Formats: sequence, C-alpha cells, structure tokens
Amino acid sequence: MKITFVHSTLPEDQYRVHIRCHNPAAALQASGRHIVHFLPLEEFFHNSPAAVEGCASADVIILHRYLFENTLAGVARWRARGKKVLVDIDLSVEYLAADHPGFSFWRKGILPLPFKNGSRPVFPSPAEQLKWLFKMVDGILVPTPQLARDCFPHGRVQLLADYLNTNEYLVVPSQKRADSVWLGLNASGQAFSSLKGSGVLEGIEQVLHQSERLNLLFAGADPSAARWLSCLPAERVEVLPVLSAEGLPVALSKVDIGLLPAVGEFDLRQSPLPAVEYMAMKIPWIASNQPPFQGLAEYGHLVGNSPAEWAEAIGWLAENIEAARQRAAGAPYLYALSQDAAENIEKIERAICGFEEAG
Repeated sequence: MKITFVHSTLPEDQYRVHIRCHNPAAALQASGRHIVHFLPLEEFFHNSPAAVEGCASADVIILHRYLFENTLAGVARWRARGKKVLVDIDLSVEYLAADHPGFSFWRKGILPLPFKNGSRPVFPSPAEQLKWLFKMVDGILVPTPQLARDCFPHGRVQLLADYLNTNEYLVVPSQKRADSVWLGLNASGQAFSSLKGSGVLEGIEQVLHQSERLNLLFAGADPSAARWLSCLPAERVEVLPVLSAEGLPVALSKVDIGLLPAVGEFDLRQSPLPAVEYMAMKIPWIASNQPPFQGLAEYGHLVGNSPAEWAEAIGWLAENIEAARQRAAGAPYLYALSQDAAENIEKIERAICGFEEAG
C-alpha cells in the first residue's frame, strides 16, 4: 500500500507530527509491504506539484489534525479521484483551555502565518467546522478511547495508539547528577491552567522547600509558568524551551522522577505516551489518577490531584530513589519496549486498512 502523510510544519506541532506520522511511517516502510511519503500541509493547501505527485501515487492519504476549510478542496479533489482520505485527530478541540497553545486556531479561527489565505479569521471556527467536515473523509484515526467516543457520532473511527521509536530513547546516555534528585515536568503543549488545577505545582513548591536535595527540570514556554518558576530556588531549577521530538530524550536523560499531571476534560482525552517515554528510559514516574494513566498503574505511581498527595509521593520516591530505579528497569522498561511502532506494525496496518475493509 502507498500512504502519504500530510502534516504541519509548525514548530509547535513537530513533536506530535513525529509521534503520529513519522513513527508509524517508519514502521510501515520497514515492513517492506508499504511505500510512505510525507507532504507538508502548505503544499496540500495549494495543490503544488509536490502535492500532486505525493497524492496521485497514494492509495491512502492521512491528514494529521488540520481538517478545516483550507484543506477541504484537497480532500474533495483526491476523494473524487478514488483516494482514501483519513484524518488523524490527536487532541480534543472541544475542550481546549484558553491558555492552551492551540486555542487561538481551533476556537478563534486565527490562522498561523503559513496557513493564511487572507487576513480574516476562519469562521465558523475550525473546531466547529470539524464536526461536519468529518463527513467529508473516509475515516477518523484517534490515539485514545476517550477521543474515539467523542468522534463516533461524526464518522467511522479507528483507534491507532501512539507508539515510540524506542531506538531514539535507548541510545541516549544518562545524565543523572550525583547527590541530587531531579523532578521532570514537561509542560510543552499543556495549558498552565491544567498544571495549576492538578495540584502538582504546589506539591513541587512544598518538596523543593523541604529538601535541598530536590531540583526541578521544567520544559515549556508559557509566561504564567515563568512567573511561577521565579518563586522557586533559582539554583535548583533548570528551564528548557518547548521540547522537540529530538530534544525530548536528551532532556529526559537528566530526570530522576517524571511528573505527569492531568486534570479536566482535555487532559482526560490525552495519550499515556509520556509515561511510556519515561519507562523507555527507566525513569520512575508519578501521574494523576486519571484515565490516560490508569491502565499503566502497575508500572508507576498514581496520585489524587492535591498538593499534599503530589508532595507525599515525590518525597517517598526521592527517599527510595535507588529502589525505584531498579523497579523502573524491570517490568516498566519491558512494557515500553513493547510499545515500539515496529513491534506493533500489524495494529498500525489494521487501523489504517480497517477503513479499506469497511469502505
């Protein structure tokens, strides 16, 4: 089968494009049964020669996220020529918080510069358009059961979980620092209001003030986060920008305990992959006791969304960090290896080809 992935080139989308397009594509190509191409979204907008070449040769076109009026003509064009067109939706546009990076596009219709075909905002908003544009495609791919339930009323849905390329994590040497314990909080792509609502921020404040051995590695670029970080002991905080797919394993290699807060309707629909990434690097983790992580409870530590529970769990793991590392190198690590895209090639094929069989 010949498959073309149509993807955004926006920096803020790069990590999710890597997970939803590059990882399954690499597994499909390596199987020897498929030929895979990538097409930037802007080329698809304008039906450029590259778009014509990439789509004319494809049996299936997979559009990552951006199903809205600018892509409608391309979808109609290639379906009319007998191509299967799928949309891959990996975030809940209905429940985006106002401080989430995607809110201005999905809820207000304000287009990023590469998408602009004029100065006006898109109306109705892309989030509203999506409900009826789902009917214009052959199927919908989603990474979580919660998102699948949201999409069932709008079209045919197949579950395609997020998978790793585990080699990207295994080749990175550990950068653990002696005589200290580093907490990792990756807020890239997460609303600061969600972090605050989970209680994790207050929990971190408590433990950093209680123990000079504890430190924080924070990734993200929200101005509200900068104000919060300024209240912490500066010498025990390292701040990184929004992490790329390539930069993530290097950042994680510095972490001793991963923190995975989740609260609210948007977070409940998110992927558990961040926990799997910690497991791939043998890092113990603590997560909110919420649906994305409940299926992985045996491999980590789940807490209620209160500062006291976060602080207690962090303190206990920090005191028992060597035992926690040994445990993380066992069953959690083996589970992470099982989540490699190549190990799950048949599931990837079934998700994509399921629409072929149904259609």
